[in-house]
Amino acid sequence: MSLLSYGDRPVEIAEGETVLSALLRAGIKAPHGCRAGVCQGCVQRALQGEPPAQAQEGLSDAQKAQGFFLACICAPKSPLILAPIESSSPRLDAIVRSMDLLAPDIMRLRIEPEAAFPYRAGQFLELVASEDLKRCYSLASHPEEDPFLEMHIRLHPDGRMSRHLSQNLSPGDRIEIAGPEGNCFYEGVEPDQPLVLIGAGTGLAPLWGVLRDALRRGHRGPIRLYHGARDRESAYHAEEMEVLARARENFAYRPCVRDTAAAHGGDVAATALADEQASLAHAAFFLCGGEKLVARLKRELFLGGAKLKHIRADVFTQAV
Repeated sequence: MSLLSYGDRPVEIAEGETVLSALLRAGIKAPHGCRAGVCQGCVQRALQGEPPAQAQEGLSDAQKAQGFFLACICAPKSPLILAPIESSSPRLDAIVRSMDLLAPDIMRLRIEPEAAFPYRAGQFLELVASEDLKRCYSLASHPEEDPFLEMHIRLHPDGRMSRHLSQNLSPGDRIEIAGPEGNCFYEGVEPDQPLVLIGAGTGLAPLWGVLRDALRRGHRGPIRLYHGARDRESAYHAEEMEVLARARENFAYRPCVRDTAAAHGGDVAATALADEQASLAHAAFFLCGGEKLVARLKRELFLGGAKLKHIRADVFTQAV
């Protein structure tokens, strides 16, 4: 077996030579910058094999868990198979298994891929309806507990993809998917560390996956989930969360519904920031939702003393 492969293409590499040098010498267009392991412009991903630990210094725990490393300072000692950039997210077909409403404007879509689709709870995938109609959706399912992939989809009146999914798809139909992507999953969290999950709307989907994964992995520290919603109908999964909170001593659920009579007007960010002042310095935070919400939370958490390496985020961008 060759010491280095780029997909199914063997790449010659001399003893002590870096992966970046070998790729460039083989004519492969590998991105790079400083060549000193500082700028992180040369990041590659190993599909098989373990990159040397020093080639992953400075990367997040989530990136390390996915096999990412710095090619410019990586001199492999054991075989590595790299993911070619152009095919790092291959497409495959999936069958629609069920579609139902969780709230008046939120649809739950469950699909079953026709081939293996390894992922981590909390990551996202891309749904491909056509070459000019693709959207990314976070996964609410858990790979070790669910035989399907589950997404929570906001139904926008003017949203091309959500209208296509809700009006043109039925159980039994096929749809293409690609991925998974994203670093917002349970990794690098100490079992006794406070875990704070904050999201709004369908931002609950990846948090639901992260929560189940944390519990499955035996997280012992307190877990607090804040879910923001415009009204009570939009606070979906509330009953399931309350049942779970009664069953698990270390889990607390805090729905935040917009209401001028509620604390902080029901603003999920203001509520969480006020409640978590004592845990800012040592908690792990997972933030999921729109760009403004996530940006506000990251800024306020960091200024309050939270460590950036303890903040993970899944930012939703709206496309029509």
